[in-house]
Amino acid sequence: MVGPPGSGKTMLARRVTTILPSMGWEESVESSCIYSVAGLLTPERPYVYERPFRAPHHSVSDAGLVGGGVNPKPGEVTLAHNGVLFLDELPEFKRNVLELLRQPLEDGVVTIARASGSAVFPARVMLVGAMNPCPCGYLGDERTHCSCSPSAVERYRSRISGPLLDRFDIRV
Repeated sequence: MVGPPGSGKTMLARRVTTILPSMGWEESVESSCIYSVAGLLTPERPYVYERPFRAPHHSVSDAGLVGGGVNPKPGEVTLAHNGVLFLDELPEFKRNVLELLRQPLEDGVVTIARASGSAVFPARVMLVGAMNPCPCGYLGDERTHCSCSPSAVERYRSRISGPLLDRFDIRV
């Protein structure tokens, strides 16, 4: 989603899980296993029964987004499995971190290889991204004047690669 600040991009993204079908038993067990491995289940919340919604900050690391570590742990894309991964302020993410999403979005899994072995984590997610139309946020806004040069707008938009954009089915 592309639009000026305050246009409702984040509000819409946060509500996507409410229009998705309820999780089935197998999906709930699968997501619960992921959260268990990540140490995110508690006695008060012993299983996952609602579709996950994950919204990592744009400063997230490679391992934080796709998983990793000496003893591989699931990252945000796996924690969002069966749900929504929301990347707000999409161009603010490090390009190399975003590029790591390409294969998991294509294959539905994350494979982390280490000298001691490899781990495969599921990663079937609905990816939702939101961004401003330009660095100041107001390009095309009728109420506020945009102060960005055409080259600044182009630089801003080019932070997201074509191959990653190809993995978005709908652009609004």
